[in-house]
Amino acid sequence: MKYFNYSVVMNKERKLAFFAAVNIDGGQQQEIGKRTGDKWYRDPRIDENHQLGDEFYKKQTEVETDRTKNPFDRGHLVRRLDATWGKTVEIAKEHGDDSFHFTNCSPQFWRFNEGKRLWLGLEDYTRNKLLAQKNKGVIINGPVFDGPDAEKGKLPRPGDRAHKDPTFGGLKIPKYFWKIMATARDGKLVALGFLMSQRDQLLDIDRIKEADFEFTDASIRVYQYSIADLAKLTKLDFGKLATVDLHEAAAEGPRHIESFDDIRLG
Repeated sequence: MKYFNYSVVMNKERKLAFFAAVNIDGGQQQEIGKRTGDKWYRDPRIDENHQLGDEFYKKQTEVETDRTKNPFDRGHLVRRLDATWGKTVEIAKEHGDDSFHFTNCSPQFWRFNEGKRLWLGLEDYTRNKLLAQKNKGVIINGPVFDGPDAEKGKLPRPGDRAHKDPTFGGLKIPKYFWKIMATARDGKLVALGFLMSQRDQLLDIDRIKEADFEFTDASIRVYQYSIADLAKLTKLDFGKLATVDLHEAAAEGPRHIESFDDIRLG
């Protein structure tokens, strides 16, 4: 599914995206103002039954104090600010507004989605890296469907068997989300991969139904994760990105990121 500055590949069975990929031009970013009165749209190009909408998210307002009815945000995969570039402010705003399609979001526990050191913080990190030098780049995001279980305090091993995701409101909720940033450095393609888990948040929801695995008590964390391992975990083919990964996972494995300053750039 093609949109302004980004594309989405949908999973018809899960009603969510396999992944979304956005082009970012740091030299054409425009200041378009703050978000006000979010309005989300179904994409008329595909069947309504194949995309998750407000029947699940319950018409959330921008600020809610009680999240007991539904603790899941409409988590942007391609964030609005990543798409807000173009030759004029008007064009950039149109591009950013185009990110509010249900095909471009996935259910994320609200603390996970809004955390300055969590998903939101990682979004800021990758975008700011491109804007600082006015670079061009691509950000790819997506959920891990039925990812493996993990021991307490550890990430799943990409070669382990799949475990069904837990359900809430009749929907299977992804336990993990991943992000890849690709750009050029000194004229050469480079990439970084990350993995985050929202299993702890799922565990705290009384109505969540466990599938055929047991949740761990590991706290939510950001990990720098090899793109080769992300390919094994997601069953997606990232092409040559694994060969230009700045994180040498084969020697070190996943790296816990306490601060975004800890991210290694080769």
